Amino acid sequence: MAEDSIIVVERVSAGYGGLQALFDVSLEIPRGKITVIVGPNGAGKSTLLKTLFGLTKVYKGKVLFEGRDITRLPPHARAKLGMAFIFQLENVFAGLTVMENLKLAGYDLPPSIFEERLKEVFDMFPRLKERKSQKAGTLSGGERQMLAMAIGVMRKPKVFLIDEPTAGLSPKLAKEVLGYVKTLNEQGYTVVLVEQNVKAGLEIGDKGVLVVNGRIVFDGDARELMAREDLAKMYLGIGG
Repeated sequence: MAEDSIIVVERVSAGYGGLQALFDVSLEIPRGKITVIVGPNGAGKSTLLKTLFGLTKVYKGKVLFEGRDITRLPPHARAKLGMAFIFQLENVFAGLTVMENLKLAGYDLPPSIFEERLKEVFDMFPRLKERKSQKAGTLSGGERQMLAMAIGVMRKPKVFLIDEPTAGLSPKLAKEVLGYVKTLNEQGYTVVLVEQNVKAGLEIGDKGVLVVNGRIVFDGDARELMAREDLAKMYLGIGG
């Protein structure tokens, strides 16, 4: 295990009930970086992300977080350790305002810490400040993703696990949302991103992981993965 790895996956096979989706996966997530997980539809990308957060059944292998074995820990216990999971859909409370969503995220914080975090959120995402009285359900798709990230920031996690944040968005909004992911990382947060827009995702990533049929086919520098024409053409639908 590298000293700068925040999460380590050791020979994990996992899935849902009796349906296995990951096979003998080993992976290290570097602290303070953006790791982008890409691959064809149904390859196991989101399953890998969910396995990090305890949302799948692990048949064998181990998941370590900061050196601690968390393989059997439920998601809420992983959240307490400093993991934040941003789901692709239903990741905000649509019937509440932006401010109410943020207050809910910071409900147990001392008032001074809450105000400090709120300032951090509004400095990072100034548009949310403009929309703070607006119902979350009336926000654009991109703004909802921004709010989901802001809810995470209120909890000050050590790592963000983000599942396909640009799904269903226009190219312009998708670029904007990936910009927010980059902003999170620039503020010091480790990010693990599953992204369907391969080229755009790898462009903001430090590390690239290619998953095919539940197995890791490439694990290395994001730009190196983009440069691998054989992999890009065969599995990612990019390249000439």
